[in-house]
Amino acid sequence: MADATSAQQRVLFSRNTMSQVHASALNGWDGLVDEGLVPEIHALRDTRPCDISRPSIPLAEFVRFSESVVARSRDVAIPWAAGMRFDLGSLGGGLGEPVLGATRVGSALRRLVDLFVVLQDCTEMTLDREEGMASVSYRILDPDIWPRHHDAMFTLGIVAQIIRRGTRGAWDKVEFAFEAEAHEMRGDIGKVLNAPCSFGGDTNQIRFPAAMLDCALPVEHPSNDLGRVNRAIVEHRRRTPLVERLAQVVWRDMNCRPIEQERIAREIGMSSRTMRRKLAEEGSSFQEVLDECRMRQALFEFRTRPDLSIAEIALRLGYAEHSNFTRAFHRWSGISPQAWRARMTRTAH
Repeated sequence: MADATSAQQRVLFSRNTMSQVHASALNGWDGLVDEGLVPEIHALRDTRPCDISRPSIPLAEFVRFSESVVARSRDVAIPWAAGMRFDLGSLGGGLGEPVLGATRVGSALRRLVDLFVVLQDCTEMTLDREEGMASVSYRILDPDIWPRHHDAMFTLGIVAQIIRRGTRGAWDKVEFAFEAEAHEMRGDIGKVLNAPCSFGGDTNQIRFPAAMLDCALPVEHPSNDLGRVNRAIVEHRRRTPLVERLAQVVWRDMNCRPIEQERIAREIGMSSRTMRRKLAEEGSSFQEVLDECRMRQALFEFRTRPDLSIAEIALRLGYAEHSNFTRAFHRWSGISPQAWRARMTRTAH
């Protein structure tokens, strides 16, 4: 069998990059975990990031940390509590100050969503409003990071903190959805959140009445100064290799819209011709990145959606015919997707 790990590294990881999260994500956990876990927090803080220009830690390691906290403490409420008590002003080492300076729930959430691209790599956070309901959705796009159940609890806790500050704790008609299945969350999540929950979705989400967006926030120092945040966003985009930016858009759009080169190039801020040239300079191509993303996402689908057929997974990956997926997967891994899935099932048991 071909070495699939080597194949994965050929395109996206050949530049020795790794998704990062700002080290401020660890703030507030110390007082919630027992002494046996505190050394893990210090070890993470001491991790030397791949990008030493910002105080960050590997995202995969932070996610593993949040999973281990729940596994070892058997307390599913800890990540939620860490998010609810998180110091918003410390986000990004001070970049979160405009969030604290917002005077309405909606503007605070919008600022958080806009800022998140700087705080955490390879992640999607959105704020949407439809038919009287608003929602904030969050998911890590990197398909190699799984499980990631309690990282979602932590992040949605930060979002909920903002909402509760504006509603003075009111929690009517709020509901949650999670990527993980209920049994994977290791506890009664509905009881922890005091709200209805659904599981096994494509994202992690908190939904609430849209009227809550207009609720006033208790703010000591209102601020509309977003200059520092905007500069940080521009700098983050500048230093992120194009192949990584492209991969994130592909993972984001897979299973929800066609992966069109022209549209994606416009979104990234260049013509398709310029994008092809710059990808070539990085030793890659649009098709190579697309194929790589599809294959790694396929492994994610095998792990997280064991009930889906190969044809259904092929459709989720954007293949019109599952036979095309089968051939592409065989070229990439050396075996068929059916054989790969069978091997995963045997290993799991």
